[in-house]
This record gives sequence, structure tokens and C-alpha cells, in this order.
Amino acid sequence: MTASPIDDRTLPHLLAVLVLLSRIGDALSTYLLSPTLQLEMNVIVSRGGWSIAIASLLVSLVPYYSTGLGVVVLTTSFLATGSNLSRCWVARALGETEYRAIFQRAAARANRASALLFVVASAACPAFVGFLLMWFSGGEPVWGYWFGLGIAVYGVAIALHGTNFVLQLFREAASGKPV
Repeated sequence: MTASPIDDRTLPHLLAVLVLLSRIGDALSTYLLSPTLQLEMNVIVSRGGWSIAIASLLVSLVPYYSTGLGVVVLTTSFLATGSNLSRCWVARALGETEYRAIFQRAAARANRASALLFVVASAACPAFVGFLLMWFSGGEPVWGYWFGLGIAVYGVAIALHGTNFVLQLFREAASGKPV
């Protein structure tokens, strides 16, 4: 990596603490948004429950393996936290079940291809910025590359998880299954 204001011996410890904070932020914001995980888009967490979400705190050990990958996890987790928090006020005002029911009603009236296109297009925006940052940074030895990769990974995760969530909503809407 290029020059860092942090000593190379201290950097993995600092990153581990920051990654832990970012993972706690993601888990806490998920809980505030969706205590029963009805709104959770990550299939692994929605099916595995809170034990999986809590186990994800172990990812804070990644910086001891690779500081670059630690930055990727840090970036992705803080972006996920921000996304969760931006929706918390609606979910908490309406309640988790009513908020999901709104999505189901929309799925019942919407065109599946159009919904998927919008999900993928919105995810492509941060992914594109991340890939540009990776490209402009000049490569792996530069911290900007790893932050860019974190942003790109976030975009890809939103595309995958968001697509799955929308498809699930359309299946539920087609079956008439209530929340």
C-alpha cells in the first residue's frame, strides 16, 4: 500500500476496530429497520436469523489477514448501515409488517421486468463509481483502490440481494400470500 499516516503495525488493529464498528452499525441498523428480518434483503441473514447477523461480527478479523480486504468490508458495511438507516423512519412509523405489505402491493401492480431493471440500475450507480475509483487509483497498492472495491462490492450486493428481494415480493404477490 502507499503511504499511510498510521504505522503498519498498528493499521490492522485500527482497521479491525473500524470494521467491528461498521459491522455493529450494520447489525444495529438492520435491527432498527427490521427486528423480525421481514425486510432483510440478504437471504443468508433472513433465513439464518440473528445468529448469522451476530456471527458476521467475526468479519472484523479480516484486517489481520489483509488490510486491503479489511477496507473493502469496512466500506461495504458502512454503506449498508447508511442504506438501512435511511429507511428506518418509515419502517418504524408504519411497522415492519405494514411496510412490507406496501412492497407486496406494489409488486402486485408492477411489471416484474421494470422493477428488476430499476433495482439493478440503482445498484449499478455505486458499483460504477467504485469501479471508476479502482481504475483511477492506479491499482492495488493504493488505498483508493480498496475503497473503490468496497463501493463496487456494495453495488453488486445491492443488485443481488435487491433482485432476490423483489423476486420474492413478486412470488408472494402472485400467490396472494399475506405478510
